[in-house]
Amino acid sequence: MTSRPFRSEPQPSDPKAVRRLVTDAEVFSGIEIGWAAELVEDTLKRGPAAGYHFLFADGTEDLEGYTCFGPIDGTDRRFDLYWIVVSPKAQGKGLGKRLLAESMRAARDLDARHMFIDTSTRPDYAPARALYEALGFVHMGTLIDFYSDGDGKALFGRKL
Repeated sequence: MTSRPFRSEPQPSDPKAVRRLVTDAEVFSGIEIGWAAELVEDTLKRGPAAGYHFLFADGTEDLEGYTCFGPIDGTDRRFDLYWIVVSPKAQGKGLGKRLLAESMRAARDLDARHMFIDTSTRPDYAPARALYEALGFVHMGTLIDFYSDGDGKALFGRKL
């Protein structure tokens, strides 16, 4: 697992690496995998105007994890964590916790006051929900059957 500082600038190879990372996680749909890569591609094309911020955890062979976060339009300094993904090979070693903590710090540096995360209520997302709670995020509510029948949307948030 990487112990190097995280990289914040997307590189031309990142859309493909993010697509592979998100696919390897085996919890995201094909549409979601495409969205993850598109946010990186959009940022490479448009730069800061795209409104997305990233942290990339480069491993010795490939991308081991990343986050994508940014301001929520129409709010006062509220940010969303759009993506946090850690390679199955790197899970259980604290990388997710480090990525999320550093994303919160980076958002604070961008003048964010709150961060929100929405995620699935499926059982395979339990480790993600536990990570959010471990870093002080509070479960703020659930929309039942949001993504599909039996798959709700859990909302977490915390002040930064």
